[in-house]
Amino acid sequence: MTGNSATRAIRALATFVLTAVVAAGLAPTAATAVALPAVESPTPSPAVSTSPAPSETPAPQPSNGTAPTQEPTGMPATTAPTAPSSVPAPAPTRDVAPAAPPNLAPTAVDIVPTGAIGAKWQLLGGAAGPLGAATADESCDQDLLCVQLFAGGRIYSTALTGANAVLLTAGKTGPQWHESGQLSAFGYPLGEEKCDSNGCYQKFSSGLDITWSAVGGPQTVWTKGGIGDSLFRLYGGYAQAGYPTSPELCDLVNSGCQQSFGNLRILWSSASGAAGVWTPGAIGAAYAAAGAESGWLGYPTTRETCGLKASGCYQMYQHGAVIWSPASGARTSHGGIRSAWASAGFENGRFGYPVSDEICGQPASGCLQQFQSGVIYWSPQTGANGVNGGIRAQYDNMGGLTGGYLGYPLGGEVCGQRDGGCYEWFQGGLIFWSPATGAQPVRGAIKAKYEQMGWHLSYLGYPATPETCVNGECVQAFQGGFLTWTPAATRDYRQSECTGLNDGRVKYSSGNANHVTLVYTAAYGQSFAGVAYCKRVAGMYVAEWTTSGFVGASGFKPPGVPSGPTRYNYSPTGSFSVTEAFGLGNPGTALPYRTLNPGSRWGGNPWTGSYNTYFESSSWVGYDENMWYFATRPQHDYRQGAVINYNRPPDSPIVQDAGFAIFLHENKVPTAGCISLDDWAVVDFLQKSTPGDRIIMGVAADIFR
Repeated sequence: MTGNSATRAIRALATFVLTAVVAAGLAPTAATAVALPAVESPTPSPAVSTSPAPSETPAPQPSNGTAPTQEPTGMPATTAPTAPSSVPAPAPTRDVAPAAPPNLAPTAVDIVPTGAIGAKWQLLGGAAGPLGAATADESCDQDLLCVQLFAGGRIYSTALTGANAVLLTAGKTGPQWHESGQLSAFGYPLGEEKCDSNGCYQKFSSGLDITWSAVGGPQTVWTKGGIGDSLFRLYGGYAQAGYPTSPELCDLVNSGCQQSFGNLRILWSSASGAAGVWTPGAIGAAYAAAGAESGWLGYPTTRETCGLKASGCYQMYQHGAVIWSPASGARTSHGGIRSAWASAGFENGRFGYPVSDEICGQPASGCLQQFQSGVIYWSPQTGANGVNGGIRAQYDNMGGLTGGYLGYPLGGEVCGQRDGGCYEWFQGGLIFWSPATGAQPVRGAIKAKYEQMGWHLSYLGYPATPETCVNGECVQAFQGGFLTWTPAATRDYRQSECTGLNDGRVKYSSGNANHVTLVYTAAYGQSFAGVAYCKRVAGMYVAEWTTSGFVGASGFKPPGVPSGPTRYNYSPTGSFSVTEAFGLGNPGTALPYRTLNPGSRWGGNPWTGSYNTYFESSSWVGYDENMWYFATRPQHDYRQGAVINYNRPPDSPIVQDAGFAIFLHENKVPTAGCISLDDWAVVDFLQKSTPGDRIIMGVAADIFR
């Protein structure tokens, strides 16, 4: 007879004796009573309590009034678990414990466990192991959940899970099971207690794990909830995340829940699902600084994801993200600025990582965020647009958002233009950039004219300088010319030799004259000349017109060499002022004008008091010039002309026989030393000239660098 068979026989005998005694009307005595092993009485489980679904967290006002941009492909999102995170009242998988007669004490006969429970008992060391000797027979319920009690705990067995022990004294998790509700609270064990260097855990049929660690002590984890699911699905369970250091608490904003696992804090809400935040950690610290789940970011919606460019990481939240890299630190990102950053390729695009959080309180209720290679600006009127590279440098140099006239950017940088150029629109104008010109702004009436001409696709090309305004006039240089603005008109001017007056390529000083006329030949001995009439607008010279003309038939003398008597037909080289004009009738010049008459002469005889000056005489003597004759003859040389102050005041004292009567006049033919132009050019010259205007003349190599 086996040990169990003997026990059953003893129990049957005891029952028979007890029945006979009762039937005889006798109270049982201590000698007749037979005690059987006690088995815990069935306990009904409480109903599972489900927390009501919290209301959705209102989104904070983003910078452009829109929800944050979803991460692009390549930045994985986290799928919210299906089960809510709130922990229901624990319930076992079996409603009742296996039935057993109550109040029966074990007999002195040893109970030897058998079957799966016996095998587990033997595996754990039998009576000498942590369970000790059996104190009751194995018992099973109608669902074939079997249990056997031992001095040091219990062994439960099912066909699916096999036999597993709950240790009473030797284990770390078993005592919590025994003290906190046992089968009714936790269900039966699904495996043995497992321990590592950091702690222990045991899984039970209710979905609750009991854990223990030196830091957290005994805790429970509701593995069927959002937090428990996230722990194992996203964070590798206890082995990687660590053991819980707090219970699951559901006292957060919007009915959210949290549980800490060492440095990992897993949060759950019905709107976000469950995800964890590492604390300490740069992203976690930035999240905490923004108010954590109670702040504008809301609850996390993904785990922290690394492996980005330059060893970066990011984590998504309900209303934005936190991005980190070793070079930039951890920064928040959301709203319209984030959308613009996303459109530019996030950290892989031209802006790189953010190096500041969003900074609001800008003009017109705007915001900005700084990035490694640029800034993104947002305002309610303009939305979010970025500025970077050379365009950003010019924008900042001009005062940026607060100190300049450009205001907020209206769109992103548009590249792929002619000659590798780019441009960007702002509220107050544009900035163009090209490798040849750098970044230059265009605005106002000059911008309107530039647009009318076809922008950088016209002969003007890209702007070469910013706009310059002086005394109510403005000018801007372009690759192929200039645009000027005055109250009267906005005009374009092609690039010409006049540009040399602005950049120092003309060797002679302009003397800040209102107009400078450049007259130059290709080489010595040549009389045919190029002519550029340059007008000063806002401190910069532009070509009012260019034409051709003639100088002395023998060409120019070298710099510093007198032209000599007119009979040798040389023109002087140098820079000379123009202070007076002459002719047969004033065409409307601002220069002092002398109307010629039959007695008008210009002294050409050296060592006389009239040398190189105007005088009147009825005779024509020697080398004197009869100005009336040259004005009235068919060639009409002096019908209109201007005096070039070579070898005469105010430019210099008169040097005898060094040269005289150097004029600018009509009759476009080679001369005795003067400059001759088409009639229209002489008249226009006189009509636009003012006292102090200058003429710079000579061989091109002598007057241009």
